[in-house]
Amino acid sequence: MTNDLAQIIDNIEAREPLNVGHEPSGFHVDITEGNREIYRNRNERLGIDFSVDVLAFSGIQVFDPRVVRIAPGANNELHRHAHESLFYVIKGSAEVRIGDDRLTLEPGGVAFVPRWAFHQSRNLSQSEELVILAITDFGLTKAVLGDYDKRTRLAVRGDDVKEQA
Repeated sequence: MTNDLAQIIDNIEAREPLNVGHEPSGFHVDITEGNREIYRNRNERLGIDFSVDVLAFSGIQVFDPRVVRIAPGANNELHRHAHESLFYVIKGSAEVRIGDDRLTLEPGGVAFVPRWAFHQSRNLSQSEELVILAITDFGLTKAVLGDYDKRTRLAVRGDDVKEQA
């Protein structure tokens, strides 16, 4: 068992709220500014042009909320990972590929991506940025598996990234 997983279990068993000792401002973020970019990828040949910002809430352990910004007419990589994801379209029009299925989402639309399912988001607009709130259980999955994401999607030529079909 990893130290992170032991800490999560200890916090659950202690029945103490995770907001104790944190300022109330730590439970609110502005998605438009002040967030830390954790990933960016551009590959003209594959139409990839996007960035990912992490939303740093105080006391968060299991959720990993991120803002994904995809340039007009572009997409992110077709990839998979061990964590589950919930995508909420904030701005723009998206085509979300999950396995062989494709969903069209407008602002307010939500899609669920199961763990290990190949998926990709594409901006359907040629002029407006696509903004997606992605909420994952990366914190829990990382606590169970360790930093698996460094071995897959974020690795150069990671084995869980594949070219579009």
